[in-house]
Amino acid sequence: MEKNSLPHNESPKVHEILGGLAPLMPVVDWKKKPPSDKKVTWQWLPFKHSARKDDLQLSHWVKVVNGVPPTGDYSFAKYNKSVNITRYTDEEYEKYLANPNWTKEETDQLFDLCDRFSLKFIVIADRFPSSRTVEELKDRYYSVSRAILIARNSSSGDGDVDPLVKEPYDVSQDMKRKQALSLILSQTKLQERRDEEVLVEAKRISELRIKVAGESKSVAASNSSADVTERASPSKTVPPSNIQRPSTVLPSIITRDNLGTRLHPEEDLDWIPGKTDSGGARTGKKDQKSKICSSLVATGMNVTICSALLIGIMHLVR
Repeated sequence: MEKNSLPHNESPKVHEILGGLAPLMPVVDWKKKPPSDKKVTWQWLPFKHSARKDDLQLSHWVKVVNGVPPTGDYSFAKYNKSVNITRYTDEEYEKYLANPNWTKEETDQLFDLCDRFSLKFIVIADRFPSSRTVEELKDRYYSVSRAILIARNSSSGDGDVDPLVKEPYDVSQDMKRKQALSLILSQTKLQERRDEEVLVEAKRISELRIKVAGESKSVAASNSSADVTERASPSKTVPPSNIQRPSTVLPSIITRDNLGTRLHPEEDLDWIPGKTDSGGARTGKKDQKSKICSSLVATGMNVTICSALLIGIMHLVR
């Protein structure tokens, strides 16, 4: 296919605009599926549920392929799950399960209801004949089941595999959990908002602590590397014997007595009446600061750096 040649002195964009309208929708080639060999119909057929024991027969719509109805159990019968309730004998009860607060008849009724209602203890407490709380029913059931498992598996050593043996039921913990849940559910919108603000502030403080700890570690690492570099390549202008750190020089030179009892940041290096010397004459703080600067310059420090350092120290010791 030959390309359309552009007219003389006409740009491609102008040619595209004047060349006609673009299609409104993209063209997609649709391929028709081949006809299927299966013939599907829906039929109203009877069925039986394997979970029921009364042979009740019901009917429903069933997908039939090529005239052959599906066979097998009801498709939803797989969801018929029941809890495996551990049962005990009279001998085991007398030997391992006797409790002065519970009779054998009450324990039997409890296990029958647990089997009937699949450990739904709210329903069990409603159907239980005597006045027992939900926590008492749960404690009795789990303690009996745990004692039976331990007694039966003590010889084989497999009793610690069952979750009832590994994690026994705690009545006090369950009551505390319900109390905490009731407190949360009874909160107002204002209390919920305050709790959210406390959590946000706690998160911010935790992140700030982590950040400060990381910066401290990085500063310590940089200081240690600087120490190693300084020891490896000492300065040529200052002998190694005269090199001293500000942390070791400043405490012996700068004290609160040298700077006076009170300094103000706005006073900087101006003269302020200082203390009286031994001869009774007044000595200004300017003289004291000059002595400190002279001492710092004698260690090899720059005069400008010395003045800036002295001003910063005055802010710290005021």
